[in-house]
Amino acid sequence: MGTETLAKKIDEIWPLVTENAHVIGDFTWTGWDYLGEAGLGLVAYADADADSPADPQAFPTLLAWAGDIDITGHRRPASYYREIVFGLRTAPYIAVHRPEARSGKATAHSWAWTDTIGSWTWNSAPDTPLTVDVYSPSPEIELILNGRSLGRRRTERHIAGFEVPYEAGTLEAVAIDNGTEVGRHALVSAGPVRALRVAADRPEIRSDDSDLSYVTVELVDPDGVVSTLGDRPAIVTVAGAGVLQGLGSARPVTDESYTAETHTTFEGRALAVIRPTGTGPIEITVTADGLAPVTVTVTAV
Repeated sequence: MGTETLAKKIDEIWPLVTENAHVIGDFTWTGWDYLGEAGLGLVAYADADADSPADPQAFPTLLAWAGDIDITGHRRPASYYREIVFGLRTAPYIAVHRPEARSGKATAHSWAWTDTIGSWTWNSAPDTPLTVDVYSPSPEIELILNGRSLGRRRTERHIAGFEVPYEAGTLEAVAIDNGTEVGRHALVSAGPVRALRVAADRPEIRSDDSDLSYVTVELVDPDGVVSTLGDRPAIVTVAGAGVLQGLGSARPVTDESYTAETHTTFEGRALAVIRPTGTGPIEITVTADGLAPVTVTVTAV
């Protein structure tokens, strides 16, 4: 329905929630992304030589791409906006519009939020103008790029908009209320991918079919910053008392299988799901081109 329409809708609902004890909240479509209704919230852009953008709901679009949380459990910008509006977050949040959005050749289903991401890692040439939204409950935002102030903007419907000339480094938003800083949020540009970061959600799981282990795979630079560029196939192998139940990313347009041992990361991330087959250690090893393999162990008990 678009950012402005959704922001207005949330602003209208919030007073009803706070002023009426019998109103418990708002119905959100949708909290968690899902397979099906392909392209429901996807924004598609035209190629440079095309007159019009592609249909965001055409094959091989697979995910709805309408969730506040993507299908792997990673939060998307809309979730932070909703959290702020409903009084659950005081810190600001920076959402950067993809450079393609400035082409003017885009189409989206009515359930799309802005095509933004919490990243300051781009292939754009220096000084390329990028559109930046800062979500905040505070009335004023100052934006700082590599230590230089880019000025202040008032928030409207909890959003302050900026046009920022791209420069790799640190982009920081400072929330200001009555002249006083009340919160900050920063994005740091990632350097070249140098390692895999692999983490299981828990060290132990139950050794039966009522439990699963969720293993996050991330591509990081030497400082541990996730790179939203440089995606590559990740290979997951499992040894011991478990099997690979599924492997995938949040990429909305893909014909890759979720049951294969190999899947391409999306914006630097993928998720493996491990099912126990007995009691004992489960070794999960992740490999990717040019990176050292990483093994984590989960114990089925």
